Amino acid sequence: MALPAYVAEQHFDAIVLDVSFLTARWVGSDFFEARKSTYAFVRDSSAVKIAFPQDEYDCNELLDEWMCDWRVDVVFSVISSGWDVLYPRYHKLGDIRLGYTGYIDETLLDRPIKPFARRPIDIGYRAKKLPPYFGRIGETKWTVGRDVALQAHRAGLKVDIELGDAGTLLGDAWLDFIGNSKFTLGANSGSSLLDPKGDIQRSVRSYLADYPEASFDEVEAACFPAMEGRYSFTAISPRVLEAALLNSAQILVDGEYSGIVKAGEHFIPIRPDASNFSEVLAAMSDVQAMERMTARCREAILSVEALRYSNKARMILDLVGDLASRKKSGADPEKIEKVISRYIEEMQPRYKAHWRRQYFREKVARAVAPYPVLYQALRSAARILR
Repeated sequence: MALPAYVAEQHFDAIVLDVSFLTARWVGSDFFEARKSTYAFVRDSSAVKIAFPQDEYDCNELLDEWMCDWRVDVVFSVISSGWDVLYPRYHKLGDIRLGYTGYIDETLLDRPIKPFARRPIDIGYRAKKLPPYFGRIGETKWTVGRDVALQAHRAGLKVDIELGDAGTLLGDAWLDFIGNSKFTLGANSGSSLLDPKGDIQRSVRSYLADYPEASFDEVEAACFPAMEGRYSFTAISPRVLEAALLNSAQILVDGEYSGIVKAGEHFIPIRPDASNFSEVLAAMSDVQAMERMTARCREAILSVEALRYSNKARMILDLVGDLASRKKSGADPEKIEKVISRYIEEMQPRYKAHWRRQYFREKVARAVAPYPVLYQALRSAARILR
């Protein structure tokens, strides 16, 4: 939705560019340029500017140029290494600091924890089938679920593994699911491909439109030959934090996990193809060792102060205060407060109506997805009505 002109006209002490706003870089060049034009006041503002991108390997060159052009003061990267590759210009001009894909909500610490022995699910997992342009790292997120489910069923374990949108759980339902799982399966978040301007993503989408049943290997050969695996951009995911705090022992594809948890000490490592599942199964059988491991994992997560929402918010406010003291933004607190009140009063009902429509469209889309002809007809009608 369009930003009201009376907001853009204000002088601010700080402007935060969140992950949703920054996804504009991969939607399409027309949309991206329109977004930058609409929010050009941010570029021209003397306010402190802080950015929280994710999936930085997607259109990283566009993101890098954007951060430089808008003179962003600090970028919080969720990737713990390779900043010179992800931000070839900005890493020389700006300030890059480590951020995370999720943070600890203090209310989670008060949530009742079910004893290990009373949990009905042996291994729990949910994952989407990511497009091939996330590389093997993205592909592994769903293939490891498929492979573990097959072997775990053979071993007689009680498994609740679903792959795809149909198994999505949100809010308390998701936390209850983890709390009912003795073991939570997981994999690295991230990508093993670097796509500077989105060319790989566009090529993959075009190829899959023509060959929707193509395998990963076929897509790789057609769209990004010899490019897979040159890089490994990974980050710890919110799932790892939630499982640790709810004392669900974790079986994770071996990886960096932002340097916070380590294989053997905090989780059972599993190979991407689950070929060492017999070793995983043996480790799972030692209940006392698993309870000690979950305790160590929980302690490791809680020991990172920067992972807590409250600490992160305080740190950001301190950072803004420090940087703002060196600038002259000309912000008028009383005027800004009135603008915020006006914005909430005018825009909140519009946003609620927008998301109600969006929810309805998605519900209809899911309902008609099994009927391709009807699905395509509705999509065509929607494009015409726009």
